[in-house]
Amino acid sequence: MDEYMLIKKYEPLIKRAIKMYIHDRNYYEDAYQEAVLAILQVLRGFDEKKGDFNAYIKCSVIYSVKAFSKKIKENISLDEELEDGGCLYDLIPDEGCLEEDYIMEDQIKRLYEAINKLNKKQREVIEEYYFKGKSMVEIAKNKRCHYNSIVRLKERAINKLKEELK
Repeated sequence: MDEYMLIKKYEPLIKRAIKMYIHDRNYYEDAYQEAVLAILQVLRGFDEKKGDFNAYIKCSVIYSVKAFSKKIKENISLDEELEDGGCLYDLIPDEGCLEEDYIMEDQIKRLYEAINKLNKKQREVIEEYYFKGKSMVEIAKNKRCHYNSIVRLKERAINKLKEELK
């Protein structure tokens, strides 16, 4: 019996196994191909001493479709629709474009240049507050200054940075 006839003979078994294990009809063709490959492997490697040929094919088809169903459960399509109507692909953050990256680098460079133009006290307050994450109270304690002095120093520094970055 040639391969085509053998596959046709076991087609009802293949369809039944797919119906049992594959719930998404989009994967029908792929599951069918997996089952056909299993039959062809059995045909090429079957040893009559191992037992009944029909039982061996039946087990191979069922196990191949079952394994395929596990594989597709692990691999989620990015085109899969979500409850809100979108798809998973929409949730992936955009890598951005080179132009945006260049603009951002330029803005960061300008900001650092503007910070370097501040006087020493203003620069220290900005660095400690924004870069080191310290609170205004901590900065005031470390510098042994009144809290309001640090607030005014920071406000003057911010205004100076705004002017510089216009």
